[in-house]
Amino acid sequence: MFKLRSIAARLILAISLTVAVACGILGTFSIIQQRSLTQLALDQQLKLQYDSVIAAIDYEGRATLAVSAVIAALPPVADAIAKGDRDGLETLLGGAMKALMAQGIPLITFQTPPGLVFYRVHAPKVFGDDISSRRNTVVEALKTGKPIVGVEPGREALGIFGMTPIARDGKTLANADVGAAFGKEFVDRAKKRFGIDLAVYSFDGKEFKRLSSTFGNAVVATPDELKSVFNGAALHRNATIDGHPAALYVGQVKNYASQPVAVIEVIKDTTEYEAAARMATVPRMRLRCELAAAASYSVVSLITSITATGWPA
Repeated sequence: MFKLRSIAARLILAISLTVAVACGILGTFSIIQQRSLTQLALDQQLKLQYDSVIAAIDYEGRATLAVSAVIAALPPVADAIAKGDRDGLETLLGGAMKALMAQGIPLITFQTPPGLVFYRVHAPKVFGDDISSRRNTVVEALKTGKPIVGVEPGREALGIFGMTPIARDGKTLANADVGAAFGKEFVDRAKKRFGIDLAVYSFDGKEFKRLSSTFGNAVVATPDELKSVFNGAALHRNATIDGHPAALYVGQVKNYASQPVAVIEVIKDTTEYEAAARMATVPRMRLRCELAAAASYSVVSLITSITATGWPA
């Protein structure tokens, strides 16, 4: 069996092994550190993207409120409601309804106290129903005479509504209610603008319903995770979408009273981040190993020199 009898040889071997172990440790540390920094950057970016989507919802709400204010200020609208003239409203607003639908605002409704639907421009044959149990904003607007904007359940799905009361002789005659839906148009616009994938889910107290999505029927967040977020805990974790690595953030959508009514999934493809992290890690590992090797070489050279001048074996 081969034995190292020279003290110099033993020291050289020990130093070489130490350098190898140090390179391994430094390499592992570099990878962990780089992944931690990448994850931190992704978490911060996804939170900003989520905030941007919420800001886009607020913008949609202000747009619907502006339209409702214009409609409520039209004297012929108040006259038609006072006369019970639904046909008059159709003649007056039918053309405007088509133009608004093209802009992603497909809902115009008029309600009278305490919350009865007088006329739906988008569905003329459906009226007379009481929506006060699901549309708290309508009840509040009719009661206070003040404009309100917020997210609430519509007749068919969750929507973003802006409403302005119509007053006559100091009393609230009706409410002009304009709505935008969380449809495919909304999520597609958000994806194009922010460079993310997203999905919107409403919750009826029992189960979640997907309203719209930019990634089809793929499932990313589980029902338990959606419920946890709805109850107040934001979620961010790694995920996979279409076979690609991704980062996931899930947050609440709140109504005008700051109560949760839906959740939004925000998903970012991290393929490029992973590649960039690997490219950044390799040079760092190489540099650290080269420095360690250089230090080792210096020590070995010193030992060899001393040995050559007579260091006893």
